[in-house]
Parts: sequence; C-alpha cells; structure tokens
Amino acid sequence: MEKTKLTHDRSQAGFTLVELAIVMIIIGLLIGGILKGQELIANAQITATSSQVKAIEAAMTTFRDSYNAVPGDLSNPTARLPNCAAAPCNQAGDGNNRVDDVSPGVTQVTTNENATFWTHMAAADMIGGVSATSTDVAAWGGQIPSAETGGGFTVGYVAGAASIAAEAGNPVAGHYLALQLEPGTAIAAAAGLALTPAQAARIDRKLDDGVPGTGGTLAAGNSGATNCWTAGPPTVYNEGQVGILCSLYLRIQ
Repeated sequence: MEKTKLTHDRSQAGFTLVELAIVMIIIGLLIGGILKGQELIANAQITATSSQVKAIEAAMTTFRDSYNAVPGDLSNPTARLPNCAAAPCNQAGDGNNRVDDVSPGVTQVTTNENATFWTHMAAADMIGGVSATSTDVAAWGGQIPSAETGGGFTVGYVAGAASIAAEAGNPVAGHYLALQLEPGTAIAAAAGLALTPAQAARIDRKLDDGVPGTGGTLAAGNSGATNCWTAGPPTVYNEGQVGILCSLYLRIQ
C-alpha cells in the first residue's frame, strides 16, 4: 500500500493569534490617536473662540479710551479715523454711546452701527479678521468676523429683560456679542444656532459661570431634554446631546 506524504506550504498559512493581536493593537492605537487628535482640535477651537471674545472686548475698550466713543456709534468717523473716507467706514453713528439699529443675533445691514462697529475698529487697526473697506455682511470674514468654532459674531446693545431672542435667561443691560451660524439667519429657538451644548458649556465656563441662564454669557436656543439646556430648575447644558442646538450671547461691556 502506497503512503501519501502531507506537506505544509508555509506561504499559504494564515495569521497566528499573536499576529492578529498585534494588528488589533495597532488599529486600536490608530483609532485612539485620531480621536485624541479630534479632541485636541476641539479644545483648541474652544480656547481660540474664548480668546476672540476677550480680544474684541479689549479692542472696544481701547477704541473708547482712544476716541471717547463707541465703535460704530462714532459721529464723525471720516475726520477721526485713518483711511475712513469711503463707505462703509464713513457712515456716522448717532453718538449715543450705544451700538444701535438692531439687537445682536439678527441679520445685518452694512451701514448699521452694528456692522460699522467692526469697520471702525478695523480702520483704527484694533482688530483683525475683517476689512475696513468691505460691505459684505452676507458671509463671515468680510465686514463681520468669523468664530473659530464655526459661525461668527454679531454685536448690539441689549436694553435688558427679555430683549434678545431665544435666550436662557434675562440679560443685564449692555453690549453683547452673539455667536451665530450665519450672518443672514437670525438666532431663534431652532434657527441660526452654531454650537453643540458641550461647546457652549465649555465657552461659558471659560468666560463666565457655566450656567446657561445667568451671568454675562447666556445660552440661546431652547430648553428640554433634547435641546440646548434642561428645563430645570436648575438649568444646565445638555452636554450629552451632540447636535447643533445652541448659540451664545456674550456680554462685552
């Protein structure tokens, strides 16, 4: 009887358990590295946006100290600001020490005080990210600045009480920035929103008290278990929700 000899072709062998384990570890490390990188980018955006708010407030203070007027409200910008002979920079304000025309968080008009607020500070070389000659209020980075988290900033004077849209709490009177999604879409309970609840909460904690309805940083959006903040009391940001459910009003002066 003839015997058959079996041979083992190592070139056709599969992965060993050790090799599979090594591959899985490498894949896990790659995924972990990607997730950590995304977290670092998100943290950097939050920090940068918070720094933008502080820089805008500092620029407004410097402008008021230098010109004894509020940017955008300056009654004689052509005579007092460099390179300000043409529109929109030459648009005079009414001199009442407020950025009037519309509240923060609504659509913009290039000759309104809340648009020339940025123009006057750019002409005075006190802020970047906008152009002193731009009349583009339909996109961020023209006449009005973008935010590092996405969206951008509008500005206006708030008289107090419930005088801005979709806010979590009544504001103290003063000038506020609104961080909103698009310059042509006003903030409302379900529109114009630019942030996740976690992003809004982290900016609030960096600049204020971390509570959506109190202090100088107020959440905008809607309340409820699947919205920007809880119905409360107490009200807190719904940081487990991942959708774009929030915007912020940020008091600067």
